[in-house]
Amino acid sequence: MYLDLSYNSIYGIIPPVFGNLTNLKVLFLEYVGRCGVENLEWLSHLSHLEELRMDGISLAKQNHWVDVMLSLRKLSYLSLDGCELSQVMYPYSSSFLNSSSSIHNLSLANNNLTSSIISDTIPLEFWDAWPSRLRYLNLSSNNIKGEASDLSSNFAINSVIDLSSNKFYGTIQNVSSAVALLNLSKNKFSGGIYFLCQMVDGFLEFLDLSHNFLTGQLPDCLWHFKYLKVLNLGHNNLSGRIPSSIGSLMELEALYLYENNLYGELPLSLKNCMSLTSLNLGANRFSGNVPVWIGENLWGLYVLILRSNNFFGTIPLQVCQLPNLQILDFSRNNLHGSIPSWLNNLTSMVQQGMLPTQNIHSLSTSWYSSGVMYELLDGEYVDHAMIEWQGDEHEFTRNLGLLKTIDLSSNNLTCEIPYEITGLYELITLNLSKNGLLGEIPLKIGQMKKLLTLDLSKNKLSGGIPTSMSQMTLLNDLDVSYNRLSGRIPSNTQLQSFEPARYEGKPGLCGLPLSRKCLGDEKITNELDRWFYIGGATGFATGFWIACGILLVHRHGRHAFFQFYDRIKDWVYVKVMVFVVNLPDIKCR
Repeated sequence: MYLDLSYNSIYGIIPPVFGNLTNLKVLFLEYVGRCGVENLEWLSHLSHLEELRMDGISLAKQNHWVDVMLSLRKLSYLSLDGCELSQVMYPYSSSFLNSSSSIHNLSLANNNLTSSIISDTIPLEFWDAWPSRLRYLNLSSNNIKGEASDLSSNFAINSVIDLSSNKFYGTIQNVSSAVALLNLSKNKFSGGIYFLCQMVDGFLEFLDLSHNFLTGQLPDCLWHFKYLKVLNLGHNNLSGRIPSSIGSLMELEALYLYENNLYGELPLSLKNCMSLTSLNLGANRFSGNVPVWIGENLWGLYVLILRSNNFFGTIPLQVCQLPNLQILDFSRNNLHGSIPSWLNNLTSMVQQGMLPTQNIHSLSTSWYSSGVMYELLDGEYVDHAMIEWQGDEHEFTRNLGLLKTIDLSSNNLTCEIPYEITGLYELITLNLSKNGLLGEIPLKIGQMKKLLTLDLSKNKLSGGIPTSMSQMTLLNDLDVSYNRLSGRIPSNTQLQSFEPARYEGKPGLCGLPLSRKCLGDEKITNELDRWFYIGGATGFATGFWIACGILLVHRHGRHAFFQFYDRIKDWVYVKVMVFVVNLPDIKCR
């Protein structure tokens, strides 16, 4: 039997009569109104229950919750994400696990919501307490401390381990070859990653060890992972070169090695990873020319980030042949030469929209148990990247695929900005600052109407700001300072809204928002004043003669006007005389 009450606004008590459904095998109570565990004691009567999901229901103050679980002898799938679990569950963990001989799926993620959180050191026997083989273990987003050095046993084929966003520490020594997804990111693990060489003939598809304190070199044994789709080793202290065995990862879709101490040229074997859609090697010490084969072999790339390295040479024209490229970041390198005019061949930056779900990598796994079909709901990995956005770095995740940005800043690029770049109609961010670019800003730059950020500062650009920029109504971050621009800033509400510092330079621009007036502004002001006085005098004379003309022509109106005038004159005379007579008295008071 199957019962799903999830995502309903049920308030008060769930009828205990549900406890009579003794043959119930699957029960979903995720995010059900405000029902607390005190209303769910009838669960202990469901002796045949195999799958229970109660995500989002607070269990923080219920010490007898484990006793309810102990009665569910056939339970094999338990999900309690975001339930504010208290520390009281840990003393009962061994009893609970030993009593549930068939449990293979346990999710206790995101219980860091109140002061009563899972924050104690996880017992070492926790890893050996499983009498059956685990398929899914999710303890992410808590404050769990302790070591997880041995994850080599009690895991079924294509299983998932997610211990991310905790405080696990120590070295990673052993991991089961049966694991398909291993996420140990955002912890305090240290040491090397040579455990990868022990995972022979493994099923690993997703590996995320980012945001730890891992050291050493990347082991040259990556040919073991013929199913690997995502490899994220970013934000560690890894060093050395990328091993040539990287080229054996034929199914690899996303490679993140950002913010390490890796160096040397990119291995030629990397061109064999033709399934790559996201390549982020930023903030390392890679050197050499930007490889031509990136544009010739990695046609599926939509993210290419090589920022903050030591690449030199020119930007290869072949990069402009990547039809899906939406994020191109070569900033903070030593590139020289001109900006390729073929950038308008980046068709994804010309056409509207994005490739559907290209930034989501799926892990599809399911299994049968006791006639029940189980599917892994959290089997996906979402691309993410730190992107410089309006002067600051921001992390983009699910919305990463919506970005269309080019950042070539902080290099040694020269020559003019190619006019072809203005054909990238869907571009959102363009940063060419801190180079040696010459010439004028392309006249048709205003047709890039989707631009939100445009930074051309600290170059050697000359001429004026094109009047077409007044059409860029979405622009909310502009910087053209420290160039050789001159002339009047085009009149546009958007362009006048930026700080004056965004326009500073020599010989300098003029006009609002700058205090510097343009040549001829005073003459225009004087001319306007002159016409103001001429208009005022003309208007007064016209009005005066119109009024006089009416009085001369209209007899009744003339009589009424002079009678009114006589009354007013007499009234004023009387008031003045009374005031004069009483003036001595007023002075004496």
